[in-house]
Amino acid sequence: MDLAEYSSYTVTSAGGNMVKTMAADTESVYFTDETGAHAYSMTTGEISRIDAEGLDLGEVWGVDHRDGTLVVVSAYGFVAEIDLTARTAVVTDLGEAGAPAGPQLGMGIAAGGGYVYTGGTGTIARHDVRTGEVVRFRVPGEAKDAEVVDGVLYTGQYNAQGIWSYDPAGGRLPHQVASFAAEQNRPLDTCWDPHHGLLLVGVQSDTEGGGSLWTYDPASGRSAIHVNPVDDRQLIRAVATRQGVAFLGGDNLQDQGPRATVVAFDPRRGRELWRLDLDQQGGVAAMTVLGRHLYGLSRRGEFFVIDVPRRRVVHTADLKEVSPGFAAMVTNRGVVYGVSDTTLFRFDRRTFAASTVVSGINGGWYSGPHLNHDEHGHLYTLRGTNLVRIDDRR
Repeated sequence: MDLAEYSSYTVTSAGGNMVKTMAADTESVYFTDETGAHAYSMTTGEISRIDAEGLDLGEVWGVDHRDGTLVVVSAYGFVAEIDLTARTAVVTDLGEAGAPAGPQLGMGIAAGGGYVYTGGTGTIARHDVRTGEVVRFRVPGEAKDAEVVDGVLYTGQYNAQGIWSYDPAGGRLPHQVASFAAEQNRPLDTCWDPHHGLLLVGVQSDTEGGGSLWTYDPASGRSAIHVNPVDDRQLIRAVATRQGVAFLGGDNLQDQGPRATVVAFDPRRGRELWRLDLDQQGGVAAMTVLGRHLYGLSRRGEFFVIDVPRRRVVHTADLKEVSPGFAAMVTNRGVVYGVSDTTLFRFDRRTFAASTVVSGINGGWYSGPHLNHDEHGHLYTLRGTNLVRIDDRR
């Protein structure tokens, strides 16, 4: 843009999903997107990719230019100095160089096949249940939530990274198995549908409002996306399933419009079956199914139970004392469990009353708590920044 005449400007498509950071010298503008670093020539108007010895920059949080060198700060925890002429790089690990380092806040969690997986920024950590060994995999973005299916890990990856997979029995590192529209960028909740053999992922669109449901079939490799299955304002914060029906819990971050709609959805055909607009102050935070009942919590601590065959709410309660905000829920050993930022709790199957399992759990989560279980009935979540296993036998 000509700063002396604002109406004189040139627009060039960068080609990626989003441009995040920029720097410039007298000839070029350097920028990064989800695929790496690029240079835009102000002389020719052309864009070229900056490759440096195959270096994976991951998510870039900062970029600058000085004396023919592009300096990039990566979410992987390093600074790369890229010689733009030789296309070589000097990489400095921030921790090894003396930068303060500590545990990341957690993103998602999944368990099964002898491992527990925790997701963070740029990393998935595999914890061996038997030996305690921890192996960390470098993965772009953030594993917001995950499931283990037949020993294989599947994650919903932010930002706009789709679904990734890792099989510990094979030799391949975590890799992307499904991609979706870039604006449907923030996966929030994953759920395995055993009836259809589908991974279901509830998604928020940061830029468009609303959200989507992703589906992925590991057997065929096919994926699908259903945009705004609730409405154009409500994202999907919670997903549960029963006999092949997906239940989508809506949440609205805007001031107006409905904010706690539950939609029963056919994930294979991509069509709505029915819906309930709940009378709640907060959007849906978490849901799970036990028998004929769909259990749910709002972001204001409102608890509800829906009788699925009758399609009506049969129980409500105020649980702000144990669940004041974001929450997660799972069904394990025939019991529904919930976890908040403060407390791990369970529900009585007959009366729906809540009782505390672990008080002061105070998990160190970045964007709301998570809870999962393995095939042996052990629950996993965070206490502070530590991974904990709970064996709740009553």
